[in-house]
Amino acid sequence: MALTRDNWPGRPAIQASLTAQFTLPPLPPPIQEWFAWCRSVEAQSLVLDETGWRDGWRGELTGSGAFDEPGLMAQMEGYRFILDQAASTPEHLVWRDAVAKGQWQPHWVVLHTADGDPLIGDISKPEVPVLWDWHGSGRWSPQPLFPNLRMLMERIEVDVPALPDGVASTVLFYTVHLTDLGTQPLQVLTALKELSNYRHLAGAALLKLKHQLPLELLADNPSVAAKDYLVQRFEALGARVTVVERGL
Repeated sequence: MALTRDNWPGRPAIQASLTAQFTLPPLPPPIQEWFAWCRSVEAQSLVLDETGWRDGWRGELTGSGAFDEPGLMAQMEGYRFILDQAASTPEHLVWRDAVAKGQWQPHWVVLHTADGDPLIGDISKPEVPVLWDWHGSGRWSPQPLFPNLRMLMERIEVDVPALPDGVASTVLFYTVHLTDLGTQPLQVLTALKELSNYRHLAGAALLKLKHQLPLELLADNPSVAAKDYLVQRFEALGARVTVVERGL
């Protein structure tokens, strides 16, 4: 039976078919954090309003992201994995791999999309740099957007609609501050350079932060995964952090 609009495969069938036929390179740890982050914001409207992303367009992200490796592979349908409709049946899906023709890189994964334009993670590097590209040009030449995946999680926002007076929202936003450097201040200050707000600091400028506590690590962000990562990262170094929750 040929594929038609009525029997077109759903996401579970696509996931099962792709994982049976293809494998991804080893996934670096930030991808596991990304899976947890996607679960934490499931079913919420997400936007990425960032200079350099789609030439400054406000990007409303589509889909729910990936919760695991099969879901990550399914995100690449239409980008790396192209369904051959003529050769496929509902029981057996036939795929073309764009990597084979040099049209996609084996270390690129699609993290999210906006109107078909993909946010691409480079899993060949431990920090997973984030790239992006326009779709529909006939080839992929993604350009850098963020130096690491954690920065993407920090910058995506939940698009919360305005609610009538007296109606409460269940969306929580987290603000995290570093309040004490603990007994290993140099290690804590070095860890700060993982964050975009402090990456440019070095030497004396970095040491001056000892006298500027509390330091903001995360501001009004809906990501439970990003909040938990920062708390665990800095508390493991002996530092003290505070978390403030704000509901809309």
